[in-house]
Amino acid sequence: MPYVYDKRKPYRTYLEEYAPKWDGMAHLRRDENGILEVRFHTEDGPVRFCEAIHSGYLGLLHDISHDPDNEIVILTGTGDSFVALSDPEMSVEFPTYTTSVTYDWWYLTATRVPLAWLDIPVPVICALNGPITIHPESVLLSDYIIAGDNALMVDRHIQDAGCAPVDGVNILYEKLLGVNAARALLLNSGVIDAQRGKELGIFAEVVPHGTELDRAWEFAKDLMKRVPSRMVRRMTREVFTQSLREAFMKDIRSSLCHECYSSELRTDSKPEEGHKNMINKEL
Repeated sequence: MPYVYDKRKPYRTYLEEYAPKWDGMAHLRRDENGILEVRFHTEDGPVRFCEAIHSGYLGLLHDISHDPDNEIVILTGTGDSFVALSDPEMSVEFPTYTTSVTYDWWYLTATRVPLAWLDIPVPVICALNGPITIHPESVLLSDYIIAGDNALMVDRHIQDAGCAPVDGVNILYEKLLGVNAARALLLNSGVIDAQRGKELGIFAEVVPHGTELDRAWEFAKDLMKRVPSRMVRRMTREVFTQSLREAFMKDIRSSLCHECYSSELRTDSKPEEGHKNMINKEL
């Protein structure tokens, strides 16, 4: 049953309650050891991104984070891409707001989603089953990334969306790659493929496409054996995420303000049109 406040019990969530709620966005299954698999999909096929998915991360991650029975989280997609396609029906449908779409759809969500990923209190393993071209921070904020050999990562804000490339991935690129390399990637829409990601240290492993999820489960089960203490796993995650949390707390709101402002100041295109160009571009 839905949560009802009780002063004698701490707040928590239960998989049997939230799994059906998010089933249209992600299939959730957990084994007897507490390893939770989160497989994103659209109608059981590859994810077709829309703004409802982006904002939906907030609710899904909240429920996952507040369930103390989750011991390790495995993230993956469906088919041959993680998030690289758009929903042709919903990708650019925006409700009528009295304020700007750049605030109600973009700023409110994008300033909060990175911290929601970081709030997962247990180790996060990503089985990257293909390209991630829309909000790659959803992958990069994992602790251990196992990429299929078909994987690639790219940010398209300047060339395709026509706005400042600063909605969060800029913070991660700088932390992971250094200032100059981050700027170069953002300015030329540089692609990080599987092999380059391994060389840069972004991907922990590269495996044949189709085996990444099996390898993630293998790694997760081995981690449970090597680190059997529930609290050691949780405190390790806290340490791993602390510097990223500080970086996002410091810069994410300023970054999003500049992205939204640059979109609003354009006279040649509406913000929605740039967004449409970015997410509808085929690989």
